[in-house]
Amino acid sequence: MPATHLHYDEADVVAVGQFQQNSGADLIRQDAGIFTARQLDYVRTRTYDRQLPPMKGLTLVPPSSDVPEWAETITHSVYDSVGIAKVIANYADDLPRADVSRIEKTIRVKTIGDSYGYNVNELIASNATGANLPTRKANAARLAIEIKLNLIGMVGDADYGLFGLTNHPNIGTTTITGGWTMATDADVMLADLDLIYNAVRVQSKGVHTVNKIAMATEPLSIISSKRLPDSNGLTVAEFFRRKHPGLVFEELAELTGAGPGGDDLIIAGEFAPDNITHDVPMQFNQLPAQPRNLELVVPCMARSAGVSVFYPLAFTKAVL
Repeated sequence: MPATHLHYDEADVVAVGQFQQNSGADLIRQDAGIFTARQLDYVRTRTYDRQLPPMKGLTLVPPSSDVPEWAETITHSVYDSVGIAKVIANYADDLPRADVSRIEKTIRVKTIGDSYGYNVNELIASNATGANLPTRKANAARLAIEIKLNLIGMVGDADYGLFGLTNHPNIGTTTITGGWTMATDADVMLADLDLIYNAVRVQSKGVHTVNKIAMATEPLSIISSKRLPDSNGLTVAEFFRRKHPGLVFEELAELTGAGPGGDDLIIAGEFAPDNITHDVPMQFNQLPAQPRNLELVVPCMARSAGVSVFYPLAFTKAVL
C-alpha cells in the first residue's frame, strides 16, 4: 500500500476489532485495525476511480441525482398544454383560455445491493506482508450494480413497478414497414425513418424535434451500409443525417429483441433532461465493513426509481 495513503474510516477500525474478537484471528500487526481500515479505504478509492465499460442505458438516459438518498418515493408532474387561440373582435371579452394541465405521478424508490468481502486468510496475509488487498472483488461488486442500473434504465423492473426506456407507458408506438434486411429497398427504410421522425413533430405540434434515434446493432449496420439510389453513393443513414443536421444514431444492443415477439425496437425522441430522466437518488456506494463469521464483508448499494418521462409527446418507438 502506498505510504501516502493514510485515510481510514473509524467504523472499519471497530469492525476489524470485532472481527478479531469473533474469529480469534491473529492479524499480527499491533496496528492491525488501522492498517486494515486503510486497506479497505484504499480498495474503495480504487473502485470509484476505475473506468467502467460504456453502458448505453446510462448514457442515452443519464441518471439524475436531484432526489435525496433517503427518499422512499418521488412525485413528478407531467405537463401538457391545452387550449387554442382564435381571431377576436375589438373589445372582445370571450378570449379562449390557454392553460397547462398537470398530472402528478408518484413512483417508489428501490434499493439495489450486493457485497464483497475478505476472508481471514486474506486479511492475515495482507497484515503480515503489507500487501494491498485485491481490488477485483470490489470492482466486480461495482460492475454488478452498474449493470443492474443500466438494465433498469432500459427495461425497468416489472417485479417492483419500475419502468425503463423500452417499456415506459408514456412512450407511444409508431407503425412502420419494418423487417429490414440488406435485401430491403433503401427507399422503404428511408420512409420508415421519416415516419418515426415526423411522428414526434406531428404529435407534439412542432414543439419537440428528434435529436437521437436509438436502434439495435444489426438494423443500424444495415442503414449504415445500404446505399440510396440517386444520392451520389450516400447510405440511408448518411442521407437521413444530412436531411436533419445534428441528429445522432445511437447503437443500443439492448434494443435487440426488446419488442413484442422478440422483434427489435427503434426509439426516437428529443433526449434532454427536461424531457426524460433516470432517477438514481444514490449512485454506487460502499458502506463500512461488517464482521461476519470468518469474513469482513463490505455491503454495497445504489437506489433507483426507474425512468420518468415528463413530456410523452417528445418520444416514440417502433417495432422492426
